[in-house]
Parts: sequence; structure tokens; C-alpha cells
Amino acid sequence: MDTYWATDDGVTTPELVLAFPEPVTFNVVGLREYLPLGQRVERFAIDVEAGGAWRKWCQAAAIGNRRLLRGERCRTGRLRLRILASPVCPAISELGVYEQSR
Repeated sequence: MDTYWATDDGVTTPELVLAFPEPVTFNVVGLREYLPLGQRVERFAIDVEAGGAWRKWCQAAAIGNRRLLRGERCRTGRLRLRILASPVCPAISELGVYEQSR
């Protein structure tokens, strides 16, 4: 994939919010960095909006080529990726939510 989301060079701890047209149910989040620019993200968190407030769904280190995070099943209309540590601006080529069967 040759497209990616990135911030200005000086922004190293951004947030990316996905607003879904209808609430989605998921228990897996998939992430990828745009590796032609190098692995950049050192720590990140995924939050879900519940009752008008953000709640942490998970926190982890490094994304790299492909990161799948499994967690509690939840339903939300908005999901937030927070980059907590990155030496340079992050470059994210994929952010997806999936529902793994029980």
C-alpha cells in the first residue's frame, strides 16, 4: 500500500479519530505503519467512545509492519488512536476494526 496518514514533521504525539456512520462491534484492531519511511511509533493507545466519554481499550508498544490487538468486544460509534511516543511524525497506512467470532 502506497498511501498513509501522517502529521506535520513536528507533531509526534497526534490523535486520529474514526467516526463510523453507524456504531460498530469489534474485538480486534489492526494497525500498520508505512515502513518505507521506517518504524516510528514506540507507544500508542486505542480508545473507544462510550456515553460521551473516551475509555481506553488498549495500550501497547510498537506497531511496525502489522499489529493485531485483541481485546474486549465492544460497540462504539467512534474510535481514537493516540500516539503516545514517536521520535518523528508517525505514518500510519492501515487502521481497521474487526469482529472475531467467539
